[in-house]
Amino acid sequence: MNRLTMKTSQQLATNTPTTNTPTNKTLSTMNSSALGKLYSAIKATALLTMLGSGAAMAADNLGENTGETSALVGSASTSVVQDEQTLAQGFSRAGQAMTSTQQASAEQLKQQKVELAPRKTREQVIAERQALTLSAEQGSDQSLDKSSAQAGTKLLKSSAQRLEAGIYHEFAIYEASSRLFEDIDYDGFYRTFSVTFDADVHSYYLGEHANVYADLYLSRNGGPWELYHTTDVFTIVDDASDDDFEVLTTLHTGYPTDHYDVLIDLYEVGYSDIVATISSDDLDDLYGLPLESADRDQYVVEEVVTEVEVSGGSLSATWLMGLMGLAGLSLVRRRQQV
Repeated sequence: MNRLTMKTSQQLATNTPTTNTPTNKTLSTMNSSALGKLYSAIKATALLTMLGSGAAMAADNLGENTGETSALVGSASTSVVQDEQTLAQGFSRAGQAMTSTQQASAEQLKQQKVELAPRKTREQVIAERQALTLSAEQGSDQSLDKSSAQAGTKLLKSSAQRLEAGIYHEFAIYEASSRLFEDIDYDGFYRTFSVTFDADVHSYYLGEHANVYADLYLSRNGGPWELYHTTDVFTIVDDASDDDFEVLTTLHTGYPTDHYDVLIDLYEVGYSDIVATISSDDLDDLYGLPLESADRDQYVVEEVVTEVEVSGGSLSATWLMGLMGLAGLSLVRRRQQV
């Protein structure tokens, strides 16, 4: 709550030497002068308040641009069960009403404990996955599995090793879209959104299926891709059109108000290589989403209280007399009507 307090002193109200006795004309001039000064003071204070808010915003943006903001981010994501209503929803730059299944997922998001995590770029994620790839120099699978279990780390295979094992299939992300949902302060930037994509697997065999998962990234206004969610494992079958996967996300902290692009990397379970990718470079539906974290998306009713205190002087007396005169005039008119 902003509290704007303006005080005018007795000297401001009179604005005349105390040795002279003011006439009615002088009193009128003094009152007009005091009111004019009071009005100017209110305008000046309001201007200073606006400038102060602008300066705070500018300083906030400067901190973000210079990397002075926290390196931690927080968000919550969950998958959405697809039904006819969600499948019928299309991409829109405006907010949409949630379907019943989306609302159920949104309730799950509210129950999640949001834990802050360090920002992690796509390059860092890929490097971490590649570091877990099995290589021929590491020995037999048995010894590797044992050492992996001892280290508490699951080692991965490369796509080349998959081919050596006689597994031949390819992956693709056929389409993807996004939806915007919650904008609490109605500034056009949303805290909650979803990304939906259709992943397919192709091979020589009918009914081919694969277990996969996806990494989802956001890029702020053309900046680096930063991981915001890794999905659970799910199964895709051939090029079925009814197996869309939707991820509903609420950004909680660390995401400044801006436009964000989306990128999706698809992985096959057990392998370190990306098998399919789609991003804003491929689809407009993933480009320039107006987003902000919940700590910036708060509807606050700002109450501005203006207190004008005029101690003594002719100004307060004149106002009081004027109010009494209006009341008396109103009473006379009522009696005349009667």
